[in-house]
Amino acid sequence: MKNNLFRFKKFEVLQSNDVFKIGTDAVLLGAATNCENVDTILDVGCGTGVIALMLAQKSRAMIYAIDINPAAYELTKQNVANSAFANRIKIFESSLQDFSPEIKFDLIVSNPPYFSSGIIAPDKNRALARHDIGLCPDDFVINSIRLLSDNGRIAVILPEKQSEEFTIRCLNAGLNLRSKLIIYPKEGMDPVRTITEMSRYESDVVIKSVTIERNKRHEYTEDYRKLTADYYLKF
Repeated sequence: MKNNLFRFKKFEVLQSNDVFKIGTDAVLLGAATNCENVDTILDVGCGTGVIALMLAQKSRAMIYAIDINPAAYELTKQNVANSAFANRIKIFESSLQDFSPEIKFDLIVSNPPYFSSGIIAPDKNRALARHDIGLCPDDFVINSIRLLSDNGRIAVILPEKQSEEFTIRCLNAGLNLRSKLIIYPKEGMDPVRTITEMSRYESDVVIKSVTIERNKRHEYTEDYRKLTADYYLKF
């Protein structure tokens, strides 16, 4: 059990073999997402609850976390209960399509499934986490807009190709591109992920980039250290 406990500076996250474990994508999304002027947040596909906890640390917002996977729902409940932010995070076992709270959200975040082709994992829980069989991109955009406040924003982390497709879907649905954070794994390599932020309102588009490592493994760049310094113990 000890090896399944991921320690951050201000909270701990218990992991399980039944729920997709914490990866760099989730940490990047939690660290990079701007929570200024945000009162309500929805974390779609919360998994271990790590993104909800990261956003709770940097904001005073009320956070709703949802997951269709019963194991993820139970794990997030446990991790939130063991944190200092339990009074500001509510957890629901629900799909995004079926989720109908009484409030709207200023910010919707997701580290969504993105393997829309290829061999589907035989384990149902891992398949839901890695493939879009439970939440296709169109459903995600339509239902996120349904739950957005008048000044709401959506932030997701996706591979490059899926990020471009997501942006087009959002633009076609009437949203506006607000920012992109392009993520490079190492210096000199092609980007592997993009954090895309869409909003109901028009604004100047901000495009930035961050490189995780230099040429050697675990030799982290200063930009990556600064981005994640409030969370990782090693920084």
